[in-house]
This record gives sequence, structure tokens and C-alpha cells, in this order.
Amino acid sequence: MGMREFSDGGVTLRWSEAAFQAATGVQRVLVEAGPAISPHDTLRLFYREGDGPERAVRGWPLGQDPQSGLQQFAAALPVPAVGKLMTWRPVLTSGGRDYDPGNAVAPKPEDRAPKHETSSPVLDHIAHFEVPFSGNFNPSGETPDGIWLHFAIKEGGTVTGPNLNGTIEPVGGDWMRVRPDGVGILHAKALINPTTGGAPVMFDDTGICDFGTDGYAALAKGKLPPSAPVRLAPRYLTSNPRYMWINRLQGFGIGEASLSDITLRFDVYSAKGTSDG
Repeated sequence: MGMREFSDGGVTLRWSEAAFQAATGVQRVLVEAGPAISPHDTLRLFYREGDGPERAVRGWPLGQDPQSGLQQFAAALPVPAVGKLMTWRPVLTSGGRDYDPGNAVAPKPEDRAPKHETSSPVLDHIAHFEVPFSGNFNPSGETPDGIWLHFAIKEGGTVTGPNLNGTIEPVGGDWMRVRPDGVGILHAKALINPTTGGAPVMFDDTGICDFGTDGYAALAKGKLPPSAPVRLAPRYLTSNPRYMWINRLQGFGIGEASLSDITLRFDVYSAKGTSDG
């Protein structure tokens, strides 16, 4: 896969063409940045569909590429509507400065959309979640129902985004059943305290965590891989007047479980279709 490149002030950005993923219905982009990248740096994709407004989605870190030494990020772009051209560019924020290639980058035309008339949903970025868990994941060992793991939430969890900001209380956790094929079926519950105050937002999340084809055997020995991709279906509930809209939200999350520091990092989106009011 060819990579485009941008350099400014000793910082280099390299990025791939957007690749459509049928399983998730989004375009996945890989971005590499470096060489001196802080854990606090963020990567966003700014995109525009046709003459519409510019929007942004946040990427998530994948770790350091052992060959290039660059920090890798992944991000997900929506699929443009039929007949619409999408332009986009990656922007790295490091040390209070934005490294911006400036001109938007248009992905190469591909036959990604179905031939029948349809329209893609409009994505709304709700927030970026970082949820740290305790190091003891309490494996059950092999049972007739797979391997069960329990991750307890600890202090330091954050929610940051255009629609929701707050901290995650060190209560609740993730109860996960890992199937013999290495896929973990997770069910997490948490409590969000909004920075604006008021009643908390309850958080109920289900989804999958893919440990790989060898993941089950490794977990049977009490070992975790360094990281695993996650796909989530979060729902929320609150009596807070400021966030009553979230009670009607069915979100979807894309991210990664970083098992080296036992932290779940993901972005939550909502989708609005043409039939929505």
C-alpha cells in the first residue's frame, strides 16, 4: 500500500489511501508520525464530502512500528454518498502545535458503493473514551462456556469530545467471555461524571474484542497479547437535563484494547439516516 508523506519542523506524517472495510462499513486509514511523538499527541482526520461542511474524526494509537520507529495511528472515515467526492487530510497535534499538510487529500476512486441507490448515514462523533482497568483480570480458566475474564475499572478514566466530556468513576468493569476462536464477547458497565456537573451518565457497552486465532490458547495459559481491536455498541442512560438526548442514542465504537497498560481506548459515533427527523 502506497504512503503519502508530509514533513514540517522535523516531524513527518505518512498516510495510506483510505481502504473500505465491509465488516464495519467505514474507510480505514493508517497514519504514521514521528520521530519524537508524545503519548499526549493526538491525530485527527479532517474530511469534507462534496461541498459540505468540514468534519473531523479522531484516530487512535496502534503503537510504534518496529521498522520505521514511527508512531502508528488508525482512523475511520465514513463512506461518501454515491456520486460524492470526499477529500481529507491527517493533522497531528503535538506540543500545542498542529502539523497540517494543508491541502485536502482525495482518495482514489474505487467501486466501494453498491450499485443500487442508497445514501450513507451521517456520522456524529460523540467522544473519545480512555478507560483504564486493574492489572488483575481474574481468568476463569477453560470452562464449557469458554474463558471468562473480569477487568475492574480503576481511577483515571476520561471522556473527551464535542458532545460529551467527563471522568469515569472507578466502579463497574468489563465481564468478557472468550470463545475458542479467540473472539472475546465483552459486556462493560461504567459511570460517567460530566464536567458540566449534575447527574451521572450510566454506560452499558457490548461488543467484540479480537484476540486472534491463537488468543484462546494464550489466555488459557494466563497470557494477554499486547493489543486487540474492539468494535462496540454502547448505550447510555441519565436523568441529567443537559444530556437527555443521549438516552435515545445507539452508539457504535471503534478502538483498541491496549493490554500492555490494560486500557481501553475507543471513539463513539452516532449515525443519522435520511429517515431520521
